Amino acid sequence: MDEHFVQGIVGGVLNRHKNRTLDKKRIQTLMVEIAANIDVANHYTNVKGLAKDNPLSIEMWKGYKPDEHFNEVKEEELSKEYLDYWTCDHCGKNTHEIDYDYLGNGTNHLQCELKLELEGEQDGTSKK
Repeated sequence: MDEHFVQGIVGGVLNRHKNRTLDKKRIQTLMVEIAANIDVANHYTNVKGLAKDNPLSIEMWKGYKPDEHFNEVKEEELSKEYLDYWTCDHCGKNTHEIDYDYLGNGTNHLQCELKLELEGEQDGTSKK
């Protein structure tokens, strides 16, 4: 805490009591109020480093450090039924990691369905 900060706290306390006469009891009250305000301010200003140097992390909040790839699900951990369900009917590849915006009908790739539709238009067998 620097000198100007402490002066601001003391000045704020004195400003709140400026219209009162000072006696021994009032001076004691001001001392206690100033000490309490400095103590509270010290809790908020006595930080270790900057936020950019110590970003919030799951390690800080939960007390453990996750694996490097904790968001990634390994394919061998997924059941065969799950992978069979999330399979494109056109190309046979899994679609379980594809965003919903890129899925066509059911669990097919949108790209595969668009290719199929364009091929159908070129052949004249479009379902329009």
